[in-house]
Amino acid sequence: MDKNITRTSYVLFLLCTFFFIYRNMEGLGYLPFGDESGHFLGAIALHRGDRLYREYIDAHGPLVFTLSWVAGHFVGWSQVWLMRLVSTACAAAAGAAVFFSPLLQLKWQRYLASALWLGAVGSVWVVQGLNLDDYWTIGGALAVIALAMLAVPLACAAPVSRMQAFMGGAALGLLPFAAYPFGLFSAALALAVLCVFLSAPRQYQAPVVGMMLGGVAAVAIMLLWLLVYGDIGGMVAFHFIANQQWYAHYIPMDVNQFWQSLRFSLAPDRIVQTIAVCMLAVGGALLLLYGRHRVAALFILLGILSLQARGSVGFQNGSFLMAALGLGALLLVRVLASKPKVMVFVAVACVALTVVGARHAVSSPFGQTAAQRHAVGWHRFRENPTVGFATLIRKYAAPDERILVLPYNPDVYIYANRLSMKKYHAYLPWEADYAAHPWHGYTRDICVDLPKDEPPVIYYDHWVVWGTYPAEKFMPCFLQVLEKDYTQMPDDQFVYVRKDRLAAQQP
Repeated sequence: MDKNITRTSYVLFLLCTFFFIYRNMEGLGYLPFGDESGHFLGAIALHRGDRLYREYIDAHGPLVFTLSWVAGHFVGWSQVWLMRLVSTACAAAAGAAVFFSPLLQLKWQRYLASALWLGAVGSVWVVQGLNLDDYWTIGGALAVIALAMLAVPLACAAPVSRMQAFMGGAALGLLPFAAYPFGLFSAALALAVLCVFLSAPRQYQAPVVGMMLGGVAAVAIMLLWLLVYGDIGGMVAFHFIANQQWYAHYIPMDVNQFWQSLRFSLAPDRIVQTIAVCMLAVGGALLLLYGRHRVAALFILLGILSLQARGSVGFQNGSFLMAALGLGALLLVRVLASKPKVMVFVAVACVALTVVGARHAVSSPFGQTAAQRHAVGWHRFRENPTVGFATLIRKYAAPDERILVLPYNPDVYIYANRLSMKKYHAYLPWEADYAAHPWHGYTRDICVDLPKDEPPVIYYDHWVVWGTYPAEKFMPCFLQVLEKDYTQMPDDQFVYVRKDRLAAQQP
């Protein structure tokens, strides 16, 4: 009996592992996305000597740049599409955390829980943008590691070693560096662990110490990295202050939207979110019913819900999605430990339903059906000098010169293989708001900086941001510089060459 269940679970684990690998291979060659192109560009800029939040400024947290920069040293800097392996590695690490979770005692349990995790995540990998080199996949993976290695086992009174707690604590320490709102999740899980500790201080001293050591080590490593390759004050200014004080006004974010995101719906653009909510409901109910520490369980659920604070049902729910799938996989296998045959059926059913749901879902962020996703094909995103605008840019800007692309299209830098103007790879309405109210001397105002250092080439695609904010509203000074000092190229209306550079290269 035990051997048969173990073999069956092992086969399912292998099948789901291969399925996960296959979906990741698909994701490596799927469409590029502006946010992750900014991360690729940032990693390249750091490699060439820029410092994060000083010469290269971005609104996202530093961890995605750290990991992309590390990946670049292994995969190289010309094949940037391979940096998507960062997300693959993070999801695989989360799968390993599920496999080695102290919540699971038997081999077949470990195989089944990991199979359920890998199969479910693989199903939505491309559909929900988890393949992208971005903060939501990294944050979701870290959340699963913290849940599997630390919080959920303690809430269920499973023994957690100091090393396991250290890994969970390290994940909690890294999460706010992926995106500062993830700090709410870290705080909630830390409170959950504290509740367990207070119930029996001597019994739970080792995991609490391990968690604290892991968290401190992770924070110390990130701060040290920022001291060398970034700017800690700049991180506060451009990641926290600029987002919290200015960007937050531009996005729909309220309690009603949060609750609406949790309602059941089989609409194509909400199927994946519904899967996440169902897995959270199942996992949460089992945690409350079978867990030994219910106050800790409530903190865990609040932490997972905090990942959904934005109320998104698209790609930005990636961290919530991964955490919900991880919780469901762990608790289903734990609770059905005495019924292995039933658990095998449940695991297969969950993966199958996720596959079917993803098949009928509209993808995010690209809004494509399954047929459209298939028609896109597989392409490596990298430097491409044959693209028309890239040819023009490379003609008028030397390899060691910087260009400017506005308002927002980081893909252009990658195709042309040129770095962005220092401090500006994009400029959007909320950044103009920050420019008018800089934080503690961390100034960033294109009206001040552009006239001082005009790049040889500007790519301006006349995009009206979200159909609401034309450049005339938030950066009229840029349009004045463009008209005064640049010439629009007849071969590509989006490419503008500085007049003196154009005159110097004319025969």
